[in-house]
Amino acid sequence: MPKTPMSAEAVEQFRAKILDTALAIIIEEGFNNLSARKIAGRLGVTATTIYNYYTNMDELNLMIRVRGFEMLHDLLTKRSRGLDRLEERFPAMIRAYVEFGRTYASYYDLMFNLHTPKYLDYVGSPIEPLALHEKQNALKCLALFTEPVQAYLKGEGEGKAVFVVHQIARFWSDLHGLVALCNSRLLHEVLDDVEAFIASRTQGLIEAFMVLKQRIDRGEALI
Repeated sequence: MPKTPMSAEAVEQFRAKILDTALAIIIEEGFNNLSARKIAGRLGVTATTIYNYYTNMDELNLMIRVRGFEMLHDLLTKRSRGLDRLEERFPAMIRAYVEFGRTYASYYDLMFNLHTPKYLDYVGSPIEPLALHEKQNALKCLALFTEPVQAYLKGEGEGKAVFVVHQIARFWSDLHGLVALCNSRLLHEVLDDVEAFIASRTQGLIEAFMVLKQRIDRGEALI
């Protein structure tokens, strides 16, 4: 008897299983060791089955990244919903970023730490449109931080945009360092109370942003 076609929901569930399995292999063995055969072996199907759902390993890499940035964007949006004032919105998003990085550590590593191909590596290739889509999802997350500051800061011109991006990148680098050291468990090797340290550093970053806002409110020439 011919097999009953899978429902659209079942197809999406299996596609998600493939992504989860591919992510696990990348974390354990590196992107260069990812293969349809290894994914298929863990899922109990043939390698041909994997190619029925995804074209190649590069598509899997990008789709995992797309999903990760969508998850990050959803969490940042959820935690800051209804908070229009900068002094409320930014603390919520800073805490949400740390929450995402620690809760979804495997996604975070692939998105920000691991040496996997990114948009510039795919320029000029057939998969460039998907790579661009992935990059746009990442930039949507960045925009949640930059656009409110752009709107709040007086003045116009390219200098303003550059200033805002550089300021957000500064906070991002500190946030990333905190999450990366926590996820690698290096903090656990040198600190007795990691949770207290994370809470303290997160609050410190929030206070540093508030200092920047106060300078803006005083009308200092920051640009």
